Amino acid sequence: MMSPLRLADIADWTKGRLHNAQGDETVTGVCTDSRKVRRGDLFVALKGERFDGHDFVAEAVAKGAVAAMVQRPIASAIPQVLVADTLRALGDLAAAYLRCLREKNPDLCVVAITGSSGKTTTKAMVAAIVQAAMPSVASPESFNNEIGIPLTVLQAEPSHRALVLEYAMRKKGDIAYLCHIAPPDIAVITNIGTAHIGLLGSRQAIAEAKAEILLWDEGDGFAPVAVLPTDDDFADFLRRRAKGEVITFGFSPDAHVRGLRCEMDWDGTTLTATDGTQTSQVRLPTWGEHNARNALAALAVAKVLGIDWGIATEALEKFQPPKMRLQRQWLDPPGCWVINDAYNANPDAVKAALQTLKALPAQRRIAVLGEMLELGAFHKQGHREVGEVAAETVDLLIVVGEGAMAIAEGALAAGMPSERVVRFATLEEAQRAWQEWLRAGDVVLLKASRAIGLERLLEPISEE
Repeated sequence: MMSPLRLADIADWTKGRLHNAQGDETVTGVCTDSRKVRRGDLFVALKGERFDGHDFVAEAVAKGAVAAMVQRPIASAIPQVLVADTLRALGDLAAAYLRCLREKNPDLCVVAITGSSGKTTTKAMVAAIVQAAMPSVASPESFNNEIGIPLTVLQAEPSHRALVLEYAMRKKGDIAYLCHIAPPDIAVITNIGTAHIGLLGSRQAIAEAKAEILLWDEGDGFAPVAVLPTDDDFADFLRRRAKGEVITFGFSPDAHVRGLRCEMDWDGTTLTATDGTQTSQVRLPTWGEHNARNALAALAVAKVLGIDWGIATEALEKFQPPKMRLQRQWLDPPGCWVINDAYNANPDAVKAALQTLKALPAQRRIAVLGEMLELGAFHKQGHREVGEVAAETVDLLIVVGEGAMAIAEGALAAGMPSERVVRFATLEEAQRAWQEWLRAGDVVLLKASRAIGLERLLEPISEE
C-alpha cells in the first residue's frame, strides 16, 4: 500500500485544481478501475476511445473512493482534482511520488526491462530474485504502459528497496515517457526483434526506440547501468548507446554473465551459467534457450545489485512463469499435452517456440499457429519465415485464420508435405474440428498474437 498522500499535494504535483475539496483529505491508494476501488482510494477517471471513466465516478464513490481525479467537474459531493489530462496527470503523480520515496530512501533502485520479446518472463525472473533478497515491488502481469507503470510505482512504500518494472512501447518516445515517470537505475534490454515492426518500419527503428531506456538523464549526467544481450544483431549498437556502465549476458564467450550449456527435458531447462568467478547449474521451470537467455539477464541484474549468487539461482528455480507463456496443460481426450504460449507472438518468438517444441520428447510435435499482428509490410514475409521453420521442426502444422495463411505457404514451399499442413479459415472453424487431428502422446504448441485469442481452442464448444 502506498504512503498516505494529502489531496492538496496531489493537486500540486499534477498541476490540478481542487473542487469540492479542502485539500487535507487523505488518499491511501490510486485506482483507475471502478470495479476494483478500495476504501481510501483516489479514483482516476481515464478517458479512452470506448469508455469514459467519468461515467463511473459514482460507482467508485459507492465502493469507498475518497476523491476523484477528473477532466471535468462531476455532479457529486466527492472531493475532486481537476486536471487537463487524467492520463498525463496519473504519470505526473507517480513521478512525483517516486521522487519523494527516493528522498526518504536514496538506495531505492528502479530496474526497468524492455525488449522485443521475453520482457514479461524476464521481469518475473528478476522479480523472483530481487524479492528473495530485499523488500520490493514488481509490476503485475503486463503492467507495462503509461497506465500500468504509474499504478505499480504508486504501490511502493518507503521500506522498499527495489522496483522491478517492464517497459513496453508501440512508437518512438513511449519508453522515454515511461523513463520520465520512473527513471531506471538498471536498464535491461532482452533483445531487438521484429515485434511492432509494422509500426516502426525496421529493426533499426525498433532498436533506436528500445535504446531510449539507456539514455535517461535528469539533467545531472545520470545514466543507468545497462544490462545488454551479446547474442543479438544489435549488440554493438546498444553498447554504443549506453552512457553508463554496461553488463552483458548471453552465450557468447565475452558475456559478463555467460551461459555455458543449456539442456531441455520434459520438466524444464537446465542452464549452466557463470559470472567469471562462480559457476552453477540452474534448473528453470520453463523451456527454451530463449528463456535461458532471459535467466542470464536476470542473473546479470543480480550481479549489479550485489545479490548473492546462491540466492539468485535458487530464486530462479522457484519462479513462476507468467500465464500463457509455455504453460503446460493436459488435454483428455485425446490424451496429450498442450503448451499454451498464446499470450503474444512475433516471428522471432514463434521461431524460438518452435525450436523449443522440437527439443521436447514426444511421439508427434504439432504446432497450432495463428496470425502475428503489427508486422506491416513485413507481414507476409514474417509469416512465411515462420512456416519455413515449422517445416523443419514439427510433424503437423495447423494454421488458424486467413491472416496466418502465409505460414502454410512458407511450410509448403520449404518442402512440408501437404497432408501435414491443416488450414482453418476462422478460429470458430478450428474450435469445432482441430482436436480431430490430435492423437494420444502428441505435444501441441499454441501460439498467435494476443488479439487472436487462440487459447479459446482449449475452451468447451458452446451449444450455440
